Amino acid sequence: MKNIKTILLFITLLASSALFAGLAIPGEGNPMLASSKIEINNTDGYTVEKLSDNEGVRIKVRTPEGKDFWISEVLGDHEKKFMFNGESSNLLVADINADAKPEIITAVAFPPHNGALYIFTLNAEQNGFTPIAFNNQQTKDAKSFLTADIFQEDGQDLAFIDNRVRALGMHYPENEEAEPVASFFYYKLTGNTFAYDSCEAVPVEN
Repeated sequence: MKNIKTILLFITLLASSALFAGLAIPGEGNPMLASSKIEINNTDGYTVEKLSDNEGVRIKVRTPEGKDFWISEVLGDHEKKFMFNGESSNLLVADINADAKPEIITAVAFPPHNGALYIFTLNAEQNGFTPIAFNNQQTKDAKSFLTADIFQEDGQDLAFIDNRVRALGMHYPENEEAEPVASFFYYKLTGNTFAYDSCEAVPVEN
């Protein structure tokens, strides 16, 4: 009787293994981190995929027929969240510049504690996507992404707040003897780019 129970238990374990064989952890056996539908050139049914492979995280867009339409370069090393309208997300399709063409919004992480926000818009040829730039006129700095260097697991370090994008990081005063201060850096959409708007110290509770 004991041998029969052992055999039945073994069969049950085999059945369970087969049942869950197709379920993989995102970024490991299953490279798909997230997906969303998007309309391109007045055609519904395109799919945006956030993928992770041995090189890193990237975005791929497929046609309604499942063919590759566009694929980004590697954006970062790991998965990352951001905040949009108070909700945490890792991939979002939204028309943020009111041009009737939805943008692709995503975030990635770099070790040990940096995050980056990307906003892709349909390019002029309408055959792919290009990142909207983040420009800081004060530092003469222009990048294809917005960086946060104080990592927040839920995405609070990269957030859309009141029609602006906010990044959490350290502000280093011009006086080298002064201590750096944790601050919010705000960027506002101006024309075709996000321009640096202001910087505020993170409120400290007494």
